[in-house]
Amino acid sequence: KDFQDFCHLPNILMKIYGRDFTENLQRPKWQIYLMRLYAVMVFSGHLYCFYFISKQVILMTLAGIPNLTLFLRLLSGFNYGLFATMKYLAYQRRLLDAGAINQMLKEIYPKSGRERVDYRVNTFFWPKWMLSVIYFYIGAVAFIVISPLMESVIVYIISVARLGGVADAQFGYNKLYDIPYSFDHRNPAAYLLTYSLELLHAQFVVISNICGDIWLLCYTMQLCMHFNYLIRTLEHYQPDLENPSKDLEFIAGFSRKHQILLNIGYDINSVFGVQLLLILISTAATICCAGIYTLTQGVGRELLEYAAFLPCTVGQYYLICHYGQKLMSSSENIATAAYNHSWYNGSTAYKKSVLVIITRAQKSLKLTAYGLSPISLGAFRMVMSESYRIFAVLKHAVFDKNI
Repeated sequence: KDFQDFCHLPNILMKIYGRDFTENLQRPKWQIYLMRLYAVMVFSGHLYCFYFISKQVILMTLAGIPNLTLFLRLLSGFNYGLFATMKYLAYQRRLLDAGAINQMLKEIYPKSGRERVDYRVNTFFWPKWMLSVIYFYIGAVAFIVISPLMESVIVYIISVARLGGVADAQFGYNKLYDIPYSFDHRNPAAYLLTYSLELLHAQFVVISNICGDIWLLCYTMQLCMHFNYLIRTLEHYQPDLENPSKDLEFIAGFSRKHQILLNIGYDINSVFGVQLLLILISTAATICCAGIYTLTQGVGRELLEYAAFLPCTVGQYYLICHYGQKLMSSSENIATAAYNHSWYNGSTAYKKSVLVIITRAQKSLKLTAYGLSPISLGAFRMVMSESYRIFAVLKHAVFDKNI
């Protein structure tokens, strides 16, 4: 696998922003303009739908929430759209810095086939189980988005069959959100426009929620690959007092590469820190909203939608925590490898250099939520635990009292 193979999936997703990190691909200007135009269309469709969702949530709140089911559904959509917008703005603000990280990783990526074998590139390439989680996430959201249209079509076909013709059959004109827009959607042209706007909104929300996360995973798995290569290299190196210049050359190159990886890790934290904080908050909020909504529904389309959606949200956060844990462990193991190899056979200067590496590696490289909580499996357990507690309180306050 080459570097572009690593970046293929996140690059596809980022094209919704009208951007592309693939430098070698020379696009005609008309393609670039079309990409930018489509990005504007998607963002505009999102703003239109999100405005009316927000308006309806506010109106229902002021009216004392007359319809709890609809309110929870809209609140979940509002929550998802709000965090998608915030993540989009946070990533756009640091887009050039993300591109710089992409370029740095490209420069240190192993070039020859032999090097890629030594780095075990394919071992660290996107695991199938991770791709399955991502594709399942996209598929589940796609099911939620198209299910109103599918329901309208199916009910219409059944109605035609029962009535024996299309004259008296009525099309449902179901939408993703059961809210009024600025025009009546109950005619074919208006319904097509309305559903197109909702599709653009859904596309923006999904891509904005996962695009930055997938770039983060792409960068983090490459850092883990480089750290593990350094660990294996140092563990197998045999210093020799008879050839101190060779040892010093090796340890100097090792130290430079180690520092480059640390610098890239710090840059990743700087670029993605706000997004990681938003991921942490939005995961807990989405779990609670989806859980309460599911409890208030009977068996139906909505229940199937959220039953598919809930593990997607949890899975998205787990992927980040999984690789945050791997990055932390890989960076810490540099110190273990430095201590365990036969440093005692090297010169005094070599031993001092090893001591510097051990000291530098004592502070593990961590992904942090804007400098607050480290993103690791411990953080995943904490978020799941706290989300359940909040969910239990909401269940008691909202659901149990309505029985």
